[in-house]
Amino acid sequence: MKLNILPARAGYLWVRSGFALFFFKPGAFISFFASFMLLLIALGMIPIIGNYLAMLSFPALSLGMMVIGNECVKIKKNVLLPAALPPLAMAWITLRHAYQPLLQLGITFACGFALVLLVGASFDDGEFARFYLQGGALSKELVQKPGFQTAVLVTTFLYFPLAAVFWFAPALMNWKRFPIAKSLFVSSYTVLKNWRAFGVYVLVWAAAFSMISAGVILVAGLLVGTSASAFLLLPLMLGLSSIFMASTFPTFVDCFVHQTT
Repeated sequence: MKLNILPARAGYLWVRSGFALFFFKPGAFISFFASFMLLLIALGMIPIIGNYLAMLSFPALSLGMMVIGNECVKIKKNVLLPAALPPLAMAWITLRHAYQPLLQLGITFACGFALVLLVGASFDDGEFARFYLQGGALSKELVQKPGFQTAVLVTTFLYFPLAAVFWFAPALMNWKRFPIAKSLFVSSYTVLKNWRAFGVYVLVWAAAFSMISAGVILVAGLLVGTSASAFLLLPLMLGLSSIFMASTFPTFVDCFVHQTT
């Protein structure tokens, strides 16, 4: 396995490639992402343990979107067999076949995220952690509670290294057949070695989400009113989140010289 060390500009190219992949098969990406979100909502409705079960899903979501990206590249290169299944079906089939390692990764991720929440909880007596796990309305009184904003910032800051550890792990377990420990190590090492590219990647996506959301709210507010414009944010976030997840596959291809199979 060859590991590439990429320049900072690669982060921007990953975002651009994500848009290109998404618009090649937008239905596949949105359908998988939306159906996965519905599954998480259903899990979240299970009393007591629902939100904890949903925490196990990050590796499966990541791998599913990468599989769709892989299938899209195969279609573009015309290397699919005549009886090949559609990308959406391949994503769910891959998750079914890889459910054991994905469950192991999910449990490990949930433990790591629980630790992140625990550290954040030390700043506000667990108010943000309870809000995240149990849901509810984000009120002004809650935000103004002592330490709440600090807990949010600390949790967000600590989430980045956790995401780096798991960024490539599902794909490495699926395509490279790495065991879980090696997958986590190689994933974190790769992101660390390419920190400039990933830094640009995160900044570009943060700017894209902020600018597009603000633009839609502004235009919709002028045309249909502020209250109605809020309803447009849901499909917008669904689309942008799908494109973001589509852009994870180019990061894997470039960092590991992945050949579509």
